[in-house]
Amino acid sequence: MVNHRPALRRVLTSASIGLVLAVTGAAGAAQADVGAAPATAAAAPTPRAECPPTTLWANTGGATRDLIQYDTEGTALSTAPLVRDYGDIAFSPDGSTLYGVDFPGDAGATTLYTIDPVTGAETASTPITGPLAEVTPLPAVNGLTARADGALIAGSFDTGQIFLIDPATGVSTPFPASFPAGVVSAGDFITLDDGDILAFGTPDATSPSPVFRIHPDNTIVQIGTVPQTFGAAKSAGTVYAFASSGDINRLDSLPTTASTDPLPVTTVKATGSGFYGATSTQDSGTCVTPAYTVAKTATPAGKADEGDDITYQVTVHNTGTTPASGDFTDDLGDVLDDATLVPGSLTSTTGDANVSGDTLTWTGTLDPDATATITYRVTVNTPDTGNHTLSNTAVPTAPGGTCTATGACTVTIKVNKAEDCDKPGHEHDHGNGHDHGHDDEAGTWSKQKAARP
Repeated sequence: MVNHRPALRRVLTSASIGLVLAVTGAAGAAQADVGAAPATAAAAPTPRAECPPTTLWANTGGATRDLIQYDTEGTALSTAPLVRDYGDIAFSPDGSTLYGVDFPGDAGATTLYTIDPVTGAETASTPITGPLAEVTPLPAVNGLTARADGALIAGSFDTGQIFLIDPATGVSTPFPASFPAGVVSAGDFITLDDGDILAFGTPDATSPSPVFRIHPDNTIVQIGTVPQTFGAAKSAGTVYAFASSGDINRLDSLPTTASTDPLPVTTVKATGSGFYGATSTQDSGTCVTPAYTVAKTATPAGKADEGDDITYQVTVHNTGTTPASGDFTDDLGDVLDDATLVPGSLTSTTGDANVSGDTLTWTGTLDPDATATITYRVTVNTPDTGNHTLSNTAVPTAPGGTCTATGACTVTIKVNKAEDCDKPGHEHDHGNGHDHGHDDEAGTWSKQKAARP
């Protein structure tokens, strides 16, 4: 069920909106009407570095409040429950802190929260003060994005003015630009690779969202429209808009010239979720990306006998500066033709581990420097009618995942054939801690047999 923000209808259909707005420059003077070229030339854009892909995060609200991490194809990588509705969420420029602002918030008492991306729990709160908190009838903060300098850009359903928030103090100040008359914030601001800020507005409760470029000199121009959008996030220079319908739309073009035409978009996923906001660690123009490593071991290693138990351990470690999904898969097909998974042996210190058919999957989100350990056991079949080789590889499946070293995700174990162990004089020390060695009598018998003419 799609949950539309109830406050949007109330605020935008109210006759008391009374927006008297202008497109302003740094000095606050009116610069241009929406859709027209700025009266003064924009400052030269500052190119950003090309970033590798990162994950997208979105928050839902209403009947279902969740923090969901997606890859750029719209696959959900993790989900955590949230304690309240947030008008939007935003990562700090280094990706270490996730912010959220309560929605709609009480006049004079709206709050900035920090959120644990792994659990969804609130870890701190700071009252927002200044002109944003004084917006009436409600602040209704619905756009929140960090700038590269750490300040948060914020928008509201109840005014076209854009604001800055100091996340350390909660003090808000007017941003030196605002939406044009009749338009309020729809839900996000993205620093583009060319230095412009992309801003999503809305004129009413149902119309498509006009999309604007805010130039470095704070002039603003509309470049098109997209389906009504309540949040946006950037990955590797591409912007994804989270629509009120629950669709995740990729913006296929971001023109620089003025236009009110629909922008070309591709729906990468129709989720049906009630999105309230979205973010990524690259929204501020930085290149922060998730990074995690996977390593796999087995005990005993190298060789085993029929009937032996083998314990596998997969370690996932977040090596980056931002929370990361550490998902991996492990194909057990070449293990289970020689062995049987021990029931109840699959455990994980965190996250979710499951086996379906011949495939083990683990999903979970880790804080920076956190580690998850996944363990399972198999028993080598007696008799072993397989290929006498147990080989499997853990494959990282989320953005930023790698093996700790070449071959570190793969384990291969050879199963000794039973007839080899039955031969007199067979020394059964395979380096696996097991000893099926023959007694002295058998060894003497073997030597005597070899000495017979």
